[in-house]
Amino acid sequence: MNTFLLSLIDKRIEGAMIRFSQLPIRSSLLSSTHHELLEKLTKKVIDTYISFFQSVDMAPKEYYYGESTLIKIFNLSDLNRKKLKNFEKKLINLVTDPISPSVIPVYLPLHKSAQIFLYTGIGILDSPCHCVIFFLYELSIPRSLIGYSLSTLHYLETALDQVSNDEFSKSKPLRKLAADYGKNYNQFQKDCKDYFGDTFHQFHNKMKMLNVLDDILFTGYSFKEIAYRNDFSNYNSMYFLFSRKYGFPIHSIPRLLTEI
Repeated sequence: MNTFLLSLIDKRIEGAMIRFSQLPIRSSLLSSTHHELLEKLTKKVIDTYISFFQSVDMAPKEYYYGESTLIKIFNLSDLNRKKLKNFEKKLINLVTDPISPSVIPVYLPLHKSAQIFLYTGIGILDSPCHCVIFFLYELSIPRSLIGYSLSTLHYLETALDQVSNDEFSKSKPLRKLAADYGKNYNQFQKDCKDYFGDTFHQFHNKMKMLNVLDDILFTGYSFKEIAYRNDFSNYNSMYFLFSRKYGFPIHSIPRLLTEI
């Protein structure tokens, strides 16, 4: 696994926690009796992303996901920062407004000598008791399994962005796209294998699938609308890619707006 793929996975999980925290959660859910529901939904979001990354072979089996919840509770009215560990201080620094009830996205990468860790989840600011409760999950991978991406291959990110966002480039033949970057077709695909771990077309499809995953989880769009928004010709082609090619049934993805 190279640094590009690790960074991509981390950023998508970070983005997912931000979007989750921004959902129109009813204020009543921030009462203590509903903390359990938010904890359950947080785990459901992380479970879904990790399962997806494993299903499409973006995350290796050594990418560890601790499925048990790490719970941290802090009383903000009686908090001695000097007694906090460094990790706890990082969590408390995420509390920018201790008055308004809110859900706080958590994304804390930590590097140790042999492992790279990511702690992610949410914090629930409970103003009546003036405390914050964090529901966290640990992701990690041995540093020895991370290979550094060659800087000469960074052009592939530009090519991917070009095909994803430029209407003219979406229909451009791959040989022509490769020539735009001074590469012949075979060298271009070899570079893709080294950088993306996949052919250009297959990796582009996986990025489209990630965007579909975001839309299903965090919006109320219909499946047909989601297919159209993410450049699939129709729902059936989107369904085939998820369910048949990668064994990740599209209907297994939670629709959070129906649960909050």
